[in-house]
Amino acid sequence: MPDDDYLIVPEPVRGTARSPQSDLDAQAGVTVEAVDVIRAETMEMAAGVRTFSSRQIQRARDLLARLYALRRARRLYPPEHPAVADAARELFGVIGVYHAEGVDVPLTFFEDEVLLGEQMLTEDSVLFDQLIRDMTSLGAGSVTFTRGLEMDEVVRFADVLGLRYEEVAETDGGIATLIERARIPHIVVSTVSVVRDDVASGSEDSEQAAKFAYTSALDLLRELERLIRHNQGFNPGHVKGAVRSLVDNILRNRYAMLELSGLKSFDEYTFYHSINVTILSLALGSTLTRDYRFLSSLGVGALLHDIGKMSVDLSVLNKTTPLTSDEWSELREHPVRGAEITALTSGVDRAAMVCVLEHHLRYDLTGYPARKIAYPQHISSRIVAVADAYDAMTSQRPYSAPRMQDEAMGIIVKNAGTALDPTLVRLFVDTLGYFPPRSVVLLTTGETAVVVSPSPSDAARPVVRVIADSSGTFTEAFDLDLSDSAQADGRSVVRCLDPTGMNVDIADFL
Repeated sequence: MPDDDYLIVPEPVRGTARSPQSDLDAQAGVTVEAVDVIRAETMEMAAGVRTFSSRQIQRARDLLARLYALRRARRLYPPEHPAVADAARELFGVIGVYHAEGVDVPLTFFEDEVLLGEQMLTEDSVLFDQLIRDMTSLGAGSVTFTRGLEMDEVVRFADVLGLRYEEVAETDGGIATLIERARIPHIVVSTVSVVRDDVASGSEDSEQAAKFAYTSALDLLRELERLIRHNQGFNPGHVKGAVRSLVDNILRNRYAMLELSGLKSFDEYTFYHSINVTILSLALGSTLTRDYRFLSSLGVGALLHDIGKMSVDLSVLNKTTPLTSDEWSELREHPVRGAEITALTSGVDRAAMVCVLEHHLRYDLTGYPARKIAYPQHISSRIVAVADAYDAMTSQRPYSAPRMQDEAMGIIVKNAGTALDPTLVRLFVDTLGYFPPRSVVLLTTGETAVVVSPSPSDAARPVVRVIADSSGTFTEAFDLDLSDSAQADGRSVVRCLDPTGMNVDIADFL
């Protein structure tokens, strides 16, 4: 099933240098004011949505006190000491009250803050400064006590909680591995990465980190499909960890990640597509806000947006002939299936679940799954929808050849205001440019070039690496910023070229 099936796809017009700027400007609502509105909406979301009652939030102080007491007791005494048993019992009692009210207990320790779910605990962040530092040093940036927790699990958790930083650091996989070994299924622990501003953008270390984040996410998706096709659950901590690594790299070196988002694989389309959509979504989301919690939630929703397809028969997914009505109906159910999978996975936040459900809903709400009550598509869903449509159109799929990047961007613009949020489309074009990274382009001089990065000042004039002269002969590559008139020397981009028939391996020039 086409990921872009909800788009109006015009007949391609080739051989002209016309940009979609006029089409984009013509879309209703795409104004500076509209950008401000959507930015404000995003920031409001990023600030945190209250998901717990005031009584439950007040009780969090007792919860944190009991958690700190358990760590202290286990650091001071052996596991069989009565002080450890008492501390474990008291923590279990407080958690039990939450569970009796029908909620899990997610705590996040990030930088100098502690959160209950999405609610920042301002005063408690000051009172429990030592606990926050202890938990982050152990790598326990996120701890969720899920319903079904048993007392003996809390006792085993105390053994992990009482470890020194050095002991955790020596373990391959860190605290998450230790939790798994301790057989504590109802306590989910994962790390919270902190963006290192001291890593220079564009440095070799930064580019290697970007590649590592990409390949790690790829391995994770392969494992997720194996688990889902065997009707097994997955650890949301692993997903969050992979996403946080992608978020770090987007904030550190956006262009390096955007370059990687051009990687494609016909045989593993779903995996590469999911990672590329995540990168594109995070790049777009980061133009609205750099709030780490919002971007992490957005990234999880983007990475899992097609998880419902992992339960669809492969013969249907890979079918090259037209689908039957039954096959089409089955495939259109993948957002619902994906939402069900994530809803049954404790530790996946609600915004990510909604994103999985809504990414085919369309901005005008005429997509699927159909709703009885029409209410606006979630901001994260709107972001992912833009990224999803673009990457799908530029990828080789069983039922269609890839479109050139500039053609796909033109179709995205044509659908602004109907299938796609017009403001986000404008920001997307500004972020990637009309000729995105890894595009092979023809210049007005007849030279061939590879797009290295978009220009921050002119979406139609990217930074390119010229690789062949007007006769098509490969030359020593050199870079040009086409937005710089002196460097460009009259050059501009005519259109994108298909590298498959040119004996060009783009990676060789990047």
